[in-house]
Amino acid sequence: MKLLLTFLVLISIKSYSQALPNFKVPTGYNLVDQAEGDLDKDGIKEIVYAYNTTRNNGEKGFDRELYICKRVGGKLKLWKKNTTVLWKSKDCGFYAEEGVPFEMSISKNTLIISQTFNHNSRHTSIYNSIFRYQNKDWYLIGSTYSNADNCDYDFTYDVNFSINKVEISETYGSCDGDDKPLPKDEFFTFRYVFKNIPKMDGYTPGKMDVKIPNSKKSFYY
Repeated sequence: MKLLLTFLVLISIKSYSQALPNFKVPTGYNLVDQAEGDLDKDGIKEIVYAYNTTRNNGEKGFDRELYICKRVGGKLKLWKKNTTVLWKSKDCGFYAEEGVPFEMSISKNTLIISQTFNHNSRHTSIYNSIFRYQNKDWYLIGSTYSNADNCDYDFTYDVNFSINKVEISETYGSCDGDDKPLPKDEFFTFRYVFKNIPKMDGYTPGKMDVKIPNSKKSFYY
């Protein structure tokens, strides 16, 4: 019975994959990065592309789009297109002329995207977003936001949406080496029940902040 069910699932996946449209790079788009790995546990590596589009937003640069493709019969099939997750090409602050510091990878059947915003030469914000395909859609299952100012402070906000767990670390230092008192380091771990796990579509890293219950603080993703 188990073998029959497995066979039927594989047949269903194959039929669905064959029905997907062929992937074709839109005219004028420029490749930013790509990653390969198995995203649906079928033993076949998918390939993910990030492109600069031809839509220019002036100082913020070009819109970016994400394409997740399957390999079917020697062809690339478009599985998923997303227009919200990737920041614009120069929407990265201090080093805008060099473009957004950006990296993609695939690990443990999840897609991991890292984007960095430079507030100035010392202050950076890094957003690591983890996406998984489940329940026939793409979801944000994890987020780590690091907000650091050289040797002054280092704040980290880690959110696990699958188990509703939030971990926060706020540590302080001194760049001047003086003896002035520093704020007390603080660490929080608590359960926060989200109404829904955020979907990939409509989500942009850095746009969400949530008030911590019974506190004046917030966490971010």
